[in-house]
Amino acid sequence: MTDTGPKVSTRGRSAPPTDPRPRTGPGTDLERGDVVVELRGTEVPPEEDDTALTGIVSSAMLMHAVSALVGLGVIDALADGPLTLTDLARRLQVEEDRLLIVVRPATVAGLLRENGPDLFTLSPAGERLRADDPSGLRDLFHMCTYGDFLQAWTHLEEAIRTGRTAFELHTGRELFGYLGDNREEATIFHRAMNASAPVPALLERADLPHEGTVADLGGGEGAALATILRARPHLEGILFDLPEVVEGAAPLLRAEDVDRRCTIVGGSFFDRVPPGADVYLMTRVMQNWSDADALRILRNVREAMHDTSRLLITGHLPERERPSRYLEAMSLSMFVLYGAPLRTSERYEELFHRAGLTLRAVHRVPEGESIMDVRRAP
Repeated sequence: MTDTGPKVSTRGRSAPPTDPRPRTGPGTDLERGDVVVELRGTEVPPEEDDTALTGIVSSAMLMHAVSALVGLGVIDALADGPLTLTDLARRLQVEEDRLLIVVRPATVAGLLRENGPDLFTLSPAGERLRADDPSGLRDLFHMCTYGDFLQAWTHLEEAIRTGRTAFELHTGRELFGYLGDNREEATIFHRAMNASAPVPALLERADLPHEGTVADLGGGEGAALATILRARPHLEGILFDLPEVVEGAAPLLRAEDVDRRCTIVGGSFFDRVPPGADVYLMTRVMQNWSDADALRILRNVREAMHDTSRLLITGHLPERERPSRYLEAMSLSMFVLYGAPLRTSERYEELFHRAGLTLRAVHRVPEGESIMDVRRAP
């Protein structure tokens, strides 16, 4: 019986000890000194079988290297152009060999490029970690790798078993109560939420009006609403969030020169929502709550809407037919922090129907935050 198993070149590796000698004849292919080993009973080399797992393991380690890379100032130092390792180390006041410990894996990961021997520059992906990059991914990454936000992930298994949030299991507090007592963590959290808010998508895809009133529900300190009001100079705004959250909004709104067109209202959307706005915005709000809590919020919003009001909900919308690694990871993050994984648009439609609302349109942003246009049901 002839063996027809696949042949795999082991250029640069030693032949297995059971067959240390190059062979010639049928079933072998010696070319330019290559040693060919026949594999029996398998179609894929074992190292390729392990690619998915080694990718996960290496990502867990690389996350900390990237965190150190940002913290050391490597990204910002390279923002103006390439630097040699020597110049980079001198600028950051770090010993060269130790700096190379994080620079090398960052290069392999695709955040840096080596344009010449020991000459490094930012890749397009690395540019997204700059402090001035508008995507906000740097602030989001900082939150995900900081203190209790990171440590909460160690309780994911228990959260799955018990139904309690991993963050509460770790800290003993639900997220927003915790943030109310921890100013530094609250600043990091709100910066991540504000910096990466999908305002361009709202302006370009959701057809925001040029006149009328826009109410931003759960709008934090007003960064997203301020950007909208600057782009729509004839709009009026209402910033609505918990009293302890909006108390820090006035300086930001003044700095953006929109304070005279924006009313600040403190309150809870579990109790009531400011009535009569033409557009209600909920940016990264609905995905933070369980179905029961989300339904309470939606019913209060419907009560506040008039017949022609629109509710624009932005958030990540995973699709079962086209799964995304990034969105599935975001869903995990939502579960860790809030106990509420991401919903599909179909799941949202069920909630809208129960709240007396209807989904008019979905403006999808691939690998980003999509926008649902919701109206009062007839």
